[in-house]
Parts: sequence; structure tokens; C-alpha cells
Amino acid sequence: MIGIEMVSFFGKTDLGKNRSNNEDAFIAQSIWDDQVVLAAAIDGVGGYDGGEIAASIAEQTIVEYLSEFPNGERADLIKQAVVEANNAINSKRMEDGEHPNMSCVMTAILVDIKNGFLHMAHIGDTRLYQYSDGQIKKLSHDHSLVGYREEIGELTEEEAMNHPQRNVIGRDAGSQFLDINTDLVETASFPLQSDSTYLLCSDGLSDMLTSSMMVEILSSDSNTEEKVNALIDKANEEGGKDNITVVLVDYKGPTTIVQEPHLAFREETYASTKQEDEMENKQENQKEEKKEVIKEIYQEEKQVEKPEETAHLQQIISVKLTRLEIILSIIAGILFIIMGIMGFFLYLIVS
Repeated sequence: MIGIEMVSFFGKTDLGKNRSNNEDAFIAQSIWDDQVVLAAAIDGVGGYDGGEIAASIAEQTIVEYLSEFPNGERADLIKQAVVEANNAINSKRMEDGEHPNMSCVMTAILVDIKNGFLHMAHIGDTRLYQYSDGQIKKLSHDHSLVGYREEIGELTEEEAMNHPQRNVIGRDAGSQFLDINTDLVETASFPLQSDSTYLLCSDGLSDMLTSSMMVEILSSDSNTEEKVNALIDKANEEGGKDNITVVLVDYKGPTTIVQEPHLAFREETYASTKQEDEMENKQENQKEEKKEVIKEIYQEEKQVEKPEETAHLQQIISVKLTRLEIILSIIAGILFIIMGIMGFFLYLIVS
């Protein structure tokens, strides 16, 4: 374990019980100085068709890119590094042709201790969690239909973990060349909270352990390295169906206070009941906004999931259009006959 002031971190990847090779990779190191931690969980996709190579390229590219470009907004830099990794994988699969389907998924973070923020760039179904005050919260979104359905409440955590399509993802790194302005890489920034543990992992962990199992281990008095090992051991006990990668960042520094302007300048004459009502309304709006954002993220995956519904709808529309055309043809024929009769009588009158 490498430790720096206010932060300790440790990462490890494990073969699991059912795999013959490990296609996962991870990053856990300080970068630029002792005030920034770089961490990532990377999961290769493609089986023996190059997933391990893709994960290795991503790991190397992210570290090299950030080492070369230390200046700039941290949130922008971590996204740029992930996009660079994506494009490096895409270029490799186009060049050699030996691994035409290789790709990976990843979640990468920069923990900016000095400025008190964690910046995330994420694509796929690796995950970022925050554990604090006995509770765990998922900060990333799975880019899959099953993940979307779990987040909006259509599936429970256990149902999602056991779903036959839980590993079908809608996004990965390497399948296509990405522009730096792409929306396919999910980004977010979070204020650091004191006495928090930030967990990055591959689905080899999240498919084996429920949130409550993770909390039981993260709430222990063990040090960072011991917690990582305990999480991996528990995942193997539960079956170890895939490679297991875990990175923990324990933060003991001060909590970053982010004061929202419209809350900071409230007039003191407002009644407390009105403040509570406003806060409740705001929380409800935030929930709805989050649901819409998640829905937009996974709209494409949801359409792919149910092609038969789209085909059925197209069939219904086609039938309705055909009926409309027949009706219009009949009406046109009747009008033609009427006009012919009127023309005949007009001829008789004139004659």
C-alpha cells in the first residue's frame, strides 16, 4: 500500500475461480504530486479475442497521457485520458486485425485532495461507489439495460445480479473512435467527504457481492489493503465467476462544502416549514431529473433490447396506412362517378 497525507489507497486484481486468464487491470497511484491520486478499474471485453490486451492498453495509455499533460482542469483531463485510451485500443484493433473485437470497460478517477474533489470518467459496467457513515452509494451508472432497470427501480439489486443479460453492455472502450466531446464517456465530479472510502471495481465483484456484503467489509477496522483482500476473498467465496478487481481510496481529509447559491441567499424571514417544503420539492425534482438523465443514457440500449416491439408497431402502422389508402381510393372513385353523372346531365341541358 502507498500512503500519502489524508489518503491511503490500494488496488488488486484476482483471477477468480472460473477463469484461466485475467483480463482485468487497475491503476492505483499518486500522479503529478502527493495531492492527486489516480485510480481505475478496467475490465477487458472479448474473451480470448483480446480483452486482456485492451485492458493493458487502457491502463498504460491513461497513465502516460496524464503524466504528459499535468496542466488543465482535472475533470477535463480524466475524460481526455479515457478517450485517448479508447482511441488507442480502436487503432490497435484496426492495425493488426488479430483481435477485431477487443475492447474494455473502465472507471477512472482523479482524487484532487488540494481542491477537495473527485473527478470521474466512466464507460461500461465497471463501478464507482462511495462508502460513508455506514452507507454505500453507487456514483457511476452501468451502461446496460439491466443496470438502467435496476437504477429506476424495475429490478432489485438481487434480480439485477442474477439477470441473464446483466453482462450485456451498451458502451465500451475500443469499438469506435471517439471525439473528445463525446457523450459516450460518462463524467461527473463529487466533493470529497471526510472519512469516506471510494471503491472502484469490475463486475467480478459487483456481480458476486450485494451492497450489504460490501458494507460489512468496508465498515471493519481493517486497513485499506486488508479491506481490498477481504472483498476479493468474499467474491471468491460467493463463486468467483469472473476476474475480480478492486481499488480502494480511503479519504480522511476535511469535507468539501459546496453551497448552492439559491440556498445560500435565502431570506431569514422564510418560515421553516416553507424551507422544508422547498427542500422536499427540490429533492423530488432532482430524482426526476436523475431518472430522465439515466433514461436518456440508456435509450439506445432499451430499443435494442426489444426489437420485436418495434417490428410489431411498424406492422400496426403499415396495416393502418393500407386501410387508409383503400378508403381514400373508394372516396376518390365515388367522387369521379358523381362528377361523370353531373357532366352527363349538364350535356343534356345544354343540348
